[in-house]
Amino acid sequence: MKTKIFYFTGTGNTLKLAKDLAAELGDTELVRIRYDMEYDQTDCDAAGIAYPVYCFVQPNIVTNFINNVKFRENIYIFGLASYGGLLAGSGIKLKKLLAKRGYVLNAGFAVNMPGNATTVYDVLPEEKRNAMYAKESTRIKEIASMVRNRETREIETNKGLLGRLMTAVGPMMMKGINKSAKAFTVDETCDSCGICENVCPVNNIVITDGEPVWSDKCECCLACFHWCPKAAIQAGKKTASRGRYHHPEASLPDMYTR
Repeated sequence: MKTKIFYFTGTGNTLKLAKDLAAELGDTELVRIRYDMEYDQTDCDAAGIAYPVYCFVQPNIVTNFINNVKFRENIYIFGLASYGGLLAGSGIKLKKLLAKRGYVLNAGFAVNMPGNATTVYDVLPEEKRNAMYAKESTRIKEIASMVRNRETREIETNKGLLGRLMTAVGPMMMKGINKSAKAFTVDETCDSCGICENVCPVNNIVITDGEPVWSDKCECCLACFHWCPKAAIQAGKKTASRGRYHHPEASLPDMYTR
Protein backbone atom coordinates (compact mmCIF):
# COMPACT_ATOMS: atom_id res chain seq x y z
CA MET A 1 0.00 0.00 0.00
CA LYS A 2 1.18 3.53 -0.71
CA THR A 3 0.81 7.09 0.42
CA LYS A 4 -1.24 9.62 -1.50
CA ILE A 5 -1.08 13.37 -1.07
CA PHE A 6 -4.24 15.13 -2.18
CA TYR A 7 -3.54 18.78 -2.92
CA PHE A 8 -5.18 21.99 -4.04
CA THR A 9 -3.09 24.85 -5.40
CA GLY A 10 -3.53 28.18 -7.16
CA THR A 11 -0.09 29.74 -7.27
CA GLY A 12 2.08 26.70 -6.61
CA ASN A 13 2.95 27.01 -2.92
CA THR A 14 0.95 23.97 -1.85
CA LEU A 15 2.07 22.02 -4.90
CA LYS A 16 5.69 22.70 -3.93
CA LEU A 17 5.08 21.37 -0.42
CA ALA A 18 3.33 18.28 -1.78
CA LYS A 19 6.06 17.57 -4.34
CA ASP A 20 8.88 17.98 -1.85
CA LEU A 21 7.17 15.79 0.73
CA ALA A 22 6.42 13.11 -1.86
CA ALA A 23 10.07 13.10 -2.91
CA GLU A 24 11.19 12.66 0.70
CA LEU A 25 8.70 9.88 1.43
CA GLY A 26 9.05 7.88 -1.78
CA ASP A 27 6.28 5.62 -3.15
CA THR A 28 3.89 8.56 -2.92
CA GLU A 29 1.31 9.64 -5.49
CA LEU A 30 0.16 13.24 -5.90
CA VAL A 31 -3.55 13.69 -6.61
CA ARG A 32 -4.99 17.08 -7.47
CA ILE A 33 -8.26 17.84 -5.69
CA ARG A 34 -11.04 18.55 -8.17
CA TYR A 35 -14.81 18.57 -8.11
CA ASP A 36 -14.91 15.84 -10.78
CA MET A 37 -12.29 13.56 -9.23
CA GLU A 38 -12.59 9.91 -8.20
CA TYR A 39 -13.59 9.88 -4.55
CA ASP A 40 -12.93 6.19 -3.89
CA GLN A 41 -9.40 6.31 -2.51
CA THR A 42 -9.30 3.03 -0.61
CA ASP A 43 -6.07 1.93 -2.30
CA CYS A 44 -3.72 3.84 0.04
CA ASP A 45 -2.81 3.31 3.68
CA ALA A 46 -1.74 6.90 4.32
CA ALA A 47 -3.28 10.10 3.02
CA GLY A 48 -2.07 13.66 3.18
CA ILE A 49 -4.40 16.59 2.57
CA ALA A 50 -2.36 19.58 1.40
CA TYR A 51 -4.14 22.91 1.10
CA PRO A 52 -3.66 26.68 1.28
CA VAL A 53 -5.30 28.53 4.16
CA TYR A 54 -8.07 30.86 2.93
CA CYS A 55 -9.88 33.05 5.45
CA PHE A 56 -8.23 31.00 8.23
CA VAL A 57 -9.74 27.70 7.06
CA GLN A 58 -9.41 25.27 4.15
CA PRO A 59 -10.83 26.17 0.69
CA ASN A 60 -14.36 25.05 -0.13
CA ILE A 61 -13.11 22.55 -2.70
CA VAL A 62 -11.08 20.83 0.03
CA THR A 63 -14.13 20.73 2.29
CA ASN A 64 -16.08 19.12 -0.54
CA PHE A 65 -13.32 16.54 -0.98
CA ILE A 66 -13.39 15.60 2.70
CA ASN A 67 -17.18 15.35 2.66
CA ASN A 68 -17.10 12.89 -0.24
CA VAL A 69 -13.86 10.92 -0.14
CA LYS A 70 -13.86 7.25 0.83
CA PHE A 71 -10.76 5.97 2.62
CA ARG A 72 -9.97 2.53 3.98
CA GLU A 73 -10.44 1.83 7.68
CA ASN A 74 -7.64 2.77 10.08
CA ILE A 75 -5.91 4.93 7.47
CA TYR A 76 -3.20 7.33 8.65
CA ILE A 77 -4.24 10.89 7.69
CA PHE A 78 -2.20 14.06 8.00
CA GLY A 79 -2.88 17.66 7.02
CA LEU A 80 -0.35 19.96 5.37
CA ALA A 81 -1.33 23.62 5.39
CA SER A 82 0.40 26.36 3.43
CA TYR A 83 -0.26 29.76 4.98
CA GLY A 84 0.94 33.27 4.29
CA GLY A 85 -0.73 35.22 7.08
CA LEU A 86 -2.44 33.84 10.16
CA LEU A 87 -2.75 30.06 10.37
CA ALA A 88 -5.50 30.26 13.00
CA GLY A 89 -7.19 26.88 13.54
CA SER A 90 -7.50 25.56 10.00
CA GLY A 91 -6.13 22.19 11.11
CA ILE A 92 -8.73 21.97 13.86
CA LYS A 93 -11.48 22.54 11.30
CA LEU A 94 -9.95 19.82 9.13
CA LYS A 95 -9.92 17.44 12.09
CA LYS A 96 -13.60 18.08 12.84
CA LEU A 97 -14.65 17.58 9.22
CA LEU A 98 -12.83 14.25 9.06
CA ALA A 99 -14.29 13.18 12.40
CA LYS A 100 -17.80 13.65 11.01
CA ARG A 101 -16.88 11.11 8.31
CA GLY A 102 -15.48 8.68 10.87
CA TYR A 103 -11.82 9.41 10.11
CA VAL A 104 -9.01 10.57 12.40
CA LEU A 105 -6.60 13.38 11.56
CA ASN A 106 -3.46 11.90 13.08
CA ALA A 107 -1.30 14.98 12.55
CA GLY A 108 -1.67 18.50 11.23
CA PHE A 109 1.40 20.30 9.89
CA ALA A 110 1.78 23.86 8.63
CA VAL A 111 4.44 25.66 6.59
CA ASN A 112 4.70 29.44 6.27
CA MET A 113 4.99 30.41 2.60
CA PRO A 114 4.84 33.75 0.75
CA GLY A 115 1.27 35.02 0.82
CA ASN A 116 -0.62 35.49 -2.44
CA ALA A 117 -3.68 37.42 -1.20
CA THR A 118 -2.67 40.45 -3.24
CA THR A 119 -6.19 41.82 -3.00
CA VAL A 120 -5.29 42.52 0.65
CA TYR A 121 -1.52 43.13 0.64
CA ASP A 122 1.38 43.41 -1.78
CA VAL A 123 3.82 40.66 -2.73
CA LEU A 124 6.67 40.14 -0.26
CA PRO A 125 10.16 41.32 -1.22
CA GLU A 126 12.32 38.68 -2.89
CA GLU A 127 14.69 38.45 0.07
CA LYS A 128 11.86 37.48 2.43
CA ARG A 129 10.43 35.00 -0.06
CA ASN A 130 13.80 33.30 -0.46
CA ALA A 131 14.17 33.01 3.31
CA MET A 132 10.82 31.23 3.46
CA TYR A 133 11.81 28.85 0.67
CA ALA A 134 14.96 27.90 2.57
CA LYS A 135 13.01 27.16 5.74
CA GLU A 136 10.46 25.12 3.77
CA SER A 137 13.11 22.68 2.64
CA THR A 138 14.19 21.92 6.21
CA ARG A 139 10.64 21.80 7.49
CA ILE A 140 9.52 19.28 4.88
CA LYS A 141 12.31 16.91 5.91
CA GLU A 142 11.07 17.09 9.50
CA ILE A 143 7.49 16.44 8.44
CA ALA A 144 8.56 13.52 6.22
CA SER A 145 10.25 11.84 9.17
CA MET A 146 7.09 12.06 11.27
CA VAL A 147 4.82 10.87 8.46
CA ARG A 148 7.15 8.01 7.60
CA ASN A 149 6.98 6.83 11.22
CA ARG A 150 3.19 7.34 11.28
CA GLU A 151 3.48 9.61 14.29
CA THR A 152 0.41 11.08 15.95
CA ARG A 153 1.05 14.76 16.54
CA GLU A 154 -0.84 17.72 17.95
CA ILE A 155 -2.54 19.81 15.28
CA GLU A 156 -0.43 22.89 14.58
CA THR A 157 -2.42 26.08 15.08
CA ASN A 158 -2.22 29.67 16.30
CA LYS A 159 -3.22 29.54 19.93
CA GLY A 160 -4.60 32.42 21.94
CA LEU A 161 -7.61 34.69 21.63
CA LEU A 162 -6.85 35.95 18.10
CA GLY A 163 -6.38 32.43 16.76
CA ARG A 164 -9.65 31.26 18.30
CA LEU A 165 -11.52 34.30 16.99
CA MET A 166 -10.25 33.90 13.43
CA THR A 167 -11.03 30.17 13.52
CA ALA A 168 -14.61 31.01 14.47
CA VAL A 169 -15.21 33.62 11.78
CA GLY A 170 -13.38 31.79 8.98
CA PRO A 171 -16.26 29.52 7.89
CA MET A 172 -18.63 32.51 7.77
CA MET A 173 -16.20 34.39 5.53
CA MET A 174 -15.98 31.39 3.19
CA LYS A 175 -19.74 31.14 2.64
CA GLY A 176 -19.82 33.82 -0.04
CA ILE A 177 -16.39 33.16 -1.50
CA ASN A 178 -17.78 31.42 -4.61
CA LYS A 179 -19.11 34.76 -5.79
CA SER A 180 -15.84 36.61 -5.11
CA ALA A 181 -14.99 36.65 -8.83
CA LYS A 182 -17.41 39.56 -9.17
CA ALA A 183 -14.48 41.74 -8.13
CA PHE A 184 -12.36 40.70 -11.13
CA THR A 185 -12.07 42.97 -14.15
CA VAL A 186 -9.77 42.92 -17.15
CA ASP A 187 -8.06 45.94 -18.66
CA GLU A 188 -6.97 46.85 -22.19
CA THR A 189 -3.65 44.97 -21.93
CA CYS A 190 -5.44 41.60 -22.16
CA ASP A 191 -4.31 39.77 -25.31
CA SER A 192 -6.84 36.88 -25.11
CA CYS A 193 -4.10 34.32 -24.42
CA GLY A 194 -6.50 32.07 -22.48
CA ILE A 195 -4.09 31.32 -19.64
CA CYS A 196 -6.60 32.45 -17.01
CA GLU A 197 -9.16 30.05 -18.43
CA ASN A 198 -6.71 27.16 -18.38
CA VAL A 199 -5.33 27.66 -14.87
CA CYS A 200 -8.71 28.05 -13.16
CA PRO A 201 -9.02 24.89 -11.01
CA VAL A 202 -12.83 24.88 -11.13
CA ASN A 203 -13.38 25.92 -14.77
CA ASN A 204 -14.95 29.17 -13.65
CA ILE A 205 -13.55 31.26 -16.52
CA VAL A 206 -14.51 31.23 -20.18
CA ILE A 207 -12.94 33.45 -22.85
CA THR A 208 -15.86 35.20 -24.52
CA ASP A 209 -15.39 37.74 -27.32
CA GLY A 210 -11.68 37.78 -26.55
CA GLU A 211 -11.96 38.49 -22.82
CA PRO A 212 -12.32 36.32 -19.69
CA VAL A 213 -15.78 36.04 -18.18
CA TRP A 214 -16.08 34.74 -14.61
CA SER A 215 -18.96 32.63 -13.32
CA ASP A 216 -20.10 32.17 -9.71
CA LYS A 217 -18.15 29.11 -8.55
CA CYS A 218 -14.87 30.85 -7.72
CA GLU A 219 -12.51 29.35 -5.11
CA CYS A 220 -10.66 32.68 -4.73
CA CYS A 221 -7.32 30.97 -5.37
CA LEU A 222 -6.24 33.98 -7.48
CA ALA A 223 -4.59 31.74 -10.06
CA CYS A 224 -6.06 33.81 -12.90
CA PHE A 225 -4.84 37.02 -11.29
CA HIS A 226 -1.28 35.88 -10.60
CA TRP A 227 -0.61 33.85 -13.74
CA CYS A 228 -1.81 36.46 -16.24
CA PRO A 229 1.37 37.35 -18.19
CA LYS A 230 0.15 40.89 -18.84
CA ALA A 231 -1.12 41.56 -15.30
CA ALA A 232 -4.33 42.52 -17.08
CA ILE A 233 -6.65 41.10 -14.43
CA GLN A 234 -7.53 43.37 -11.53
CA ALA A 235 -9.52 42.86 -8.34
CA GLY A 236 -10.42 46.33 -7.18
CA LYS A 237 -8.58 49.63 -7.45
CA LYS A 238 -5.47 48.71 -5.44
CA THR A 239 -4.21 45.65 -7.32
CA ALA A 240 -2.97 47.50 -10.41
CA SER A 241 -0.01 48.82 -8.40
CA ARG A 242 0.72 45.52 -6.67
CA GLY A 243 2.92 42.65 -7.81
CA ARG A 244 2.02 39.19 -9.01
CA TYR A 245 3.27 36.00 -7.42
CA HIS A 246 3.62 32.31 -8.07
CA HIS A 247 6.13 29.88 -6.66
CA PRO A 248 9.30 30.04 -8.80
CA GLU A 249 9.39 26.27 -9.21
CA ALA A 250 5.78 26.05 -10.39
CA SER A 251 5.11 26.17 -14.13
CA LEU A 252 2.06 26.78 -16.22
CA PRO A 253 1.77 23.08 -17.19
CA ASP A 254 1.64 22.33 -13.46
CA MET A 255 -1.35 24.63 -13.15
CA TYR A 256 -3.28 23.71 -16.27
CA THR A 257 -6.53 21.95 -15.48
CA ARG A 258 -7.79 21.35 -19.02
